[in-house]
Amino acid sequence: MAEKAEQAEAKGGGGSLKLVIIMLVGAIVLVLASMAGVFFMLKSMGMLNTGGAAVEHAAEAAAEEEKPAIYHALDPAFVVNFKDRGRTRYVQIEVQVMTRDPAVIDVLDQHMPLIRNNLLLLFSGQTSETLHSAEGKEKLRLAARAEIQRILEEKMGEPGIEELYFTSFVTQ
Repeated sequence: MAEKAEQAEAKGGGGSLKLVIIMLVGAIVLVLASMAGVFFMLKSMGMLNTGGAAVEHAAEAAAEEEKPAIYHALDPAFVVNFKDRGRTRYVQIEVQVMTRDPAVIDVLDQHMPLIRNNLLLLFSGQTSETLHSAEGKEKLRLAARAEIQRILEEKMGEPGIEELYFTSFVTQ
């Protein structure tokens, strides 16, 4: 029997052919196992959905980020008085908000009296130290943005604006 195996190897080199076939089958099994692992990992992370909802959500998020910024001025400028060491002082602040959704502008305009009222109260409650320092102005800007976002959240179910900017800030 050993003689037959030696004769078969001498004739066709069957041993090296078997080795190549075994290696090829092993490589295919490894590739299939890797693909199955990636599939189950994506499915367990919720990134694989047969309905394509995850892909649609990612496409919507990318489209939302690609929308251009829309700036909207809250005209006219806010002019409020505040007390400074017993003296009445004034501040004039021009404000613009930034959104990426044109529908937010309509909601802003619809609720402008409420927004202006709340911002006037916020601005008039400041001190001269707050209004003269860069840190104070930044805190005031963030507070004004939060107030508008709170109103829009209440009225339309989402914050609506991404940023609020002071485009002019004059104290007297």
